Amino acid sequence: MTDLDRVRLEIGDSFAPMHFSDAEIWEKISQAGGVWKQAAAELCFIWARWLGRQPSFTLGSFSEGGAQAAATLLNEKGKELLAQVLASNSGLYAGGISKADVETSREDTDRVQPYFTPGMLANPDAGEQEGTS
Repeated sequence: MTDLDRVRLEIGDSFAPMHFSDAEIWEKISQAGGVWKQAAAELCFIWARWLGRQPSFTLGSFSEGGAQAAATLLNEKGKELLAQVLASNSGLYAGGISKADVETSREDTDRVQPYFTPGMLANPDAGEQEGTS
């Protein structure tokens, strides 16, 4: 199954007439960096906005509606897919920089050297003193 098929299946755009063309879906997948769930979420939001602009009307016994309900469902589906993408991308990060970055920073001659450095307040003569054992 291709990412295009996954997107179509996930958003329910797999029966003719299709709402999105293959090119539109591939473009969204490309914009999402190849993350098909993110592309599907964005397409859900686009489709929901389109449906939200469709009028509901009644003409005699004929009634045309449901666009707003479908828009709400697509909006919820988009939020669900986006939450899945965010949950899969959020790893633990403790911050800080790597040792290599610290060394590179120290060796940079154009950089102003820090005023305080580790160990600068250490007294080398403060070891064991005579007579205190």
